[in-house]
Amino acid sequence: MYYSSFGILALLILLITNYDILKKSNKNTLSSPAILYRQFLFSVMAYYITDILWGFLASFKIKTFAYIDTQIYFAVIVLSVFLWGRYVIAYLEEKNLFTRIPYYTSLTIFILVLVVLVINLFIPIVFYFDEEGNYHTSPARYINLTVQLLLFFIMTVYTIYISTKRDRPVKSRYRTIGLFGLAMTIFIALQAMYPFLPFYAMGFMLGTLLHTFVLEDEKEEHRRLLEELIQKGNLQEKELGAARHMAYTDSLTGIKNKAAYIEDISIIEQKINEGKLDKVGVVVFDLNSLKKINDTKGHDAGDEYIKAACHIICERFKHSPVYRIGGDEFVAILEGEDYENRRQLLEEFSKMVDEEKKHDGIVIASGSSTLHRNKDKSYMRVFERADKQMYKCKKLLKEK
Repeated sequence: MYYSSFGILALLILLITNYDILKKSNKNTLSSPAILYRQFLFSVMAYYITDILWGFLASFKIKTFAYIDTQIYFAVIVLSVFLWGRYVIAYLEEKNLFTRIPYYTSLTIFILVLVVLVINLFIPIVFYFDEEGNYHTSPARYINLTVQLLLFFIMTVYTIYISTKRDRPVKSRYRTIGLFGLAMTIFIALQAMYPFLPFYAMGFMLGTLLHTFVLEDEKEEHRRLLEELIQKGNLQEKELGAARHMAYTDSLTGIKNKAAYIEDISIIEQKINEGKLDKVGVVVFDLNSLKKINDTKGHDAGDEYIKAACHIICERFKHSPVYRIGGDEFVAILEGEDYENRRQLLEEFSKMVDEEKKHDGIVIASGSSTLHRNKDKSYMRVFERADKQMYKCKKLLKEK
């Protein structure tokens, strides 16, 4: 009973300490070595279960079931050794002849043990139970355990050796994996000497507990890498935002430029085509006398004239995006309050232009139009009407 109680404790500890990796149902979320380690853990769980059952069956001398369980016990032990070696080789990422030797050796031993266990059904070369149900060991058991011990020892030495060629934190992980193998080497030797004590289970328990440091260290590294990626992503997003702002901003006036206008009207066109937009208002502006100012006062004065005109337009249509689409051409796409109050705004704007003209101020020709849902199939139809009105306004302002 004592023998089984230790196995139960070891199984519970394994489930608790390795819950995260055992619960992964989607293999795509695990790396290749992690998948192999997960398979190894399942083999250890299978070993614990057979070991627990063996304790109960041997204690109550249930000979037939104890014999079957012992057969499975030896098969699971060798399977776990094979899976451990496969995991270590994958984790070390060393592809050479030396790493192939333990792999194929452990695979060969696994197959041979299965054959030996079949032979044991007829000739007790591994173990047997006497008439009273007492367990007895045979020479093949010691050969089996000795080979397992040598495999663990060789993998331990090789892992420690590889760790000397690695930088931190990988070096500490490799050494921890090496300590797992060392613990198993020691406890397999003890198990060979004391068959009725659960030393093999102790080795697995100590080894898997040590390995949790590897898992936690990997999680910490992943967390650091994730933080770095997030920081880089935020920086790139800011840089992209700044680049986008520059690409879509008019350098002279600071408002949206023609590139931004083209992108925005493509979105408007799509919404109109899908029937998701009913209210579209456009005002087209053109500055009078800009050429005269450039010719007589210079381009610096002309730039100031453009900026002053832009300020007037933006102040009047403050709730709508305004674009500079040419040297002296602007467009406002009316939204919200500006759309609802467009007539009043346009009248006030026209009166303001008339006053400016009387005092030789800034003269801005404008034309406007709105979407007629029944006949307008695109934004450009609305723009064309507004543009025609603007040219009429420009002509009238010149005649005055």
